[in-house]
Order: sequence, then structure tokens, then C-alpha cells
Amino acid sequence: MILLAFAILGTACTPDDQEDELIIIEETKPELVNELPQFYKPAAEEDYAAKLPKFTLIADSRSGVGAPNDLAFHPDEERKDELWILNEGHVNQGGFTVTLTDAGKKDQRADMRRDGNAWHFMSMPTSLAFGDNGNWATGVGVQDANHNDGTFAGPSLWTSDMEIHAITGRQPSAEVNGSHLDMLHGSPFAMGIAHDKDNAYWIFDGYHGHIVRYDFQAPHYPGGHDHSDGLVHRYTEVKVVRHESLPSHMILDKESGWLYINETSKSRILRMNTNTGAKLKELALINEELQQHWEMHQVSWEVFASTGLVDPVGIALSGTTLFVTDHGTGDIIAFDTASKAEIDRVNAGEGIRGITLGPDARLWFTNYQTNQVFRLDPQ
Repeated sequence: MILLAFAILGTACTPDDQEDELIIIEETKPELVNELPQFYKPAAEEDYAAKLPKFTLIADSRSGVGAPNDLAFHPDEERKDELWILNEGHVNQGGFTVTLTDAGKKDQRADMRRDGNAWHFMSMPTSLAFGDNGNWATGVGVQDANHNDGTFAGPSLWTSDMEIHAITGRQPSAEVNGSHLDMLHGSPFAMGIAHDKDNAYWIFDGYHGHIVRYDFQAPHYPGGHDHSDGLVHRYTEVKVVRHESLPSHMILDKESGWLYINETSKSRILRMNTNTGAKLKELALINEELQQHWEMHQVSWEVFASTGLVDPVGIALSGTTLFVTDHGTGDIIAFDTASKAEIDRVNAGEGIRGITLGPDARLWFTNYQTNQVFRLDPQ
């Protein structure tokens, strides 16, 4: 059983009614959830019940978790037990993070932070991805991060330096506008994000309806505003339709180059070969100066799975096993990437969204509706 095998542009000001929320740090103690998940397996397996995994509650609203869309562990070996949880927040304030140190352990602590201008740079965030360099990026769930009926929205780049994140620019100004490291504004409704390399990320562009590669290149200083070195390549052949209310998370298999994409609106998973594609033409700029704005073509892509899915949202990868959460049914589904076959599933309750593989090789996931984070543990 596979699931058991894993033990100025861009300087919009904050609105006057935004509260100045303090950083909250509190102790949390993981609690065991008594209800066991139900696997869909033949009853003939007599000892199956003894092998059922259990859910361990890691964090909830007592730790500041609220409407969590995504989560990811810090890639640095020295910070490997540090879990970052991305919370949607409110359109008038922006989203926020809860960072758990010693996640799942008895000394676990929670640190809740909202950037000084999350209203713009983390507006209704849908998705989070860490880069190998410790920076991380988020997608936005709005059409206009200036909240002015335009299209000035897209992914933001952040630092995991806790002396900077949500500390620098707590009172935003034109010179120090929050603590973001970079932002590009060509993809409203950026419903999913996946790290590529360095400061480059793949985006599910829900407004334009295709996949886009963003390379922030060299970040500006925290809270700065020079985004002109950005490289934006649009893979218009890979057409996607956003769900009106749910994220569509993505993940890149860096060994094979396959980018796995949850197209939630069509109840299916796509995959795109990022090793293919070539420049077709230069495109007119959108909203800001860029170093490159290209349309790409000759990219290979296919439907990976289209049955047994209702609202696929979260996605994680371990070797040749792809895990997807179905927000509608509550299932965590495992697929074999070679055969594309479904190989296992477990029900974790409706409302599940983000999922990630922890340093302990176990699955950790969020429930948007219950404001909780769980770990799936073998018995």
C-alpha cells in the first residue's frame, strides 16, 4: 500500500483600514485524531483494518492557521523540520504564513506573520513553492493586486530570513514596501506555482488561460520595486481553465522535466515536458517593464489522469509516485507516474487542499474548511 509506505509599478500602498497585526508565537502540542481514514479496498483482506494509517493533527486555529491553501517544508537541511503554511487571509488584509519549527514534535512552536503590504503582494494567496536557495514564491487569487479592477497581479518572491520576512517594511512606503523580494504582474489568478531552479517558477495563469514560466532573476532589496529584469515565457499551447474558487497546484519532477498540473475546473491532471518548447515570438509588455516577454511553442504535453477525480487541488511527488488531494471528495490519491495508473487512495475528509512530503517521508496536508494541518502516519 503506497500511502502506508511513506513514514511606480508594484508599489501599491496598504489601504487605510488594514490592521497592523502583531507577530504571534505560541506553543503547540500535536494531538492524535482518533478517527482512522477509510481505504477503498476489498473486504477480503482480513487484516487490512490493522494496517490502516492514522491522521495526526499538527496545527489548527490555536496556532494561527486559517483557511490554509498550501504548505511546504524548508529545503535547508538545518531547517528541514520547519513547516511553512500559507493561509488565504482576507482581501482587505492579504494572506499570511504560519511557520512551525520542530513541526510535529513535542517542542513545536508556531510563528504567525503577515507582511506589511500583504494586501498587494500576498493577495488571497493560492499556492506556495520553495526554491533550493531558501527563497519561496506565492501565487495570487485575485485579478488585480491593487484592487482597482485592473490586471496588475502575479507571483511574488519572498525570503525565509526571519529577520526580514514580515519585519522589513511593516509600515510600507514607496522605498520599503513590505518585505517581498520581487513581484511580477502578468498573471492574475495565479492558481498554482512550482519551483524550477534558482528564482524561476512555473505558474498556472488563470486569467490568460495557459502555463507561464517566470524567472525573477536577481531580487531587489526587501521591499524594493525594480522588477525590470524579469523573464516571462508563455506556453500558450498548454491551455488551462481556472476553477472559480479553488486553487490548481502544480509540481515539477526535476529528474524527468515533467510539470504536473491540476486542472481543477476539468477534474483532471495534465503534465507538460519542460524540456521542450522554443521561442515563437516576442510579446508586447503587460503592466511593467521586463527583460523578456516571449510566447513559446512546440511544447509537449498530455492529459495524465482524467478519471476518479472531482476537484484535484494539492499535489506532491516522491520518486515515481504522484499524490493528489481531491478537495471535493476528501481523497488523497496516489498515481504511478510511469503507468499513469491509480495505485491507492485514502479518505481524509472534504476540504483538503495543499499536500507535501515531509523530511520524514510522510505526507502532510491542509484542510481549508477546518483550518487544520495533518500528517498521515502508518500504524
